[in-house]
Amino acid sequence: MLNLTSEERKVALFLITLGLIGLGISFLTKLNTPVKMLRCYGQEIGKIDLNAADKNLLVSVPGIGPKLAQKIIDYRMTQGSFEDLEGLKNIKGITTYKYEKIKDSFIIK
Repeated sequence: MLNLTSEERKVALFLITLGLIGLGISFLTKLNTPVKMLRCYGQEIGKIDLNAADKNLLVSVPGIGPKLAQKIIDYRMTQGSFEDLEGLKNIKGITTYKYEKIKDSFIIK
């Protein structure tokens, strides 16, 4: 079909390879754009990691006082890390109403 010399085939193969590498790089940069990354992390901005927060940070959440913050820390120390936010319901003093009020302030990492 095409009568290419050995040198011409090498150049064609080189150009095709460069084109494929360029497409791959373009795809990867679009896949990890800052906008998409911000959309993923945006849900976590301003939220407190329930498994890492100290007492002062817990008290900064509206609806949590020093006693409840200490109960959360004590629960974490005896029961281990929270696996999900529903674990907050196991703490004495956190009613369904209070849970609904504070759950959006936390994340689990």
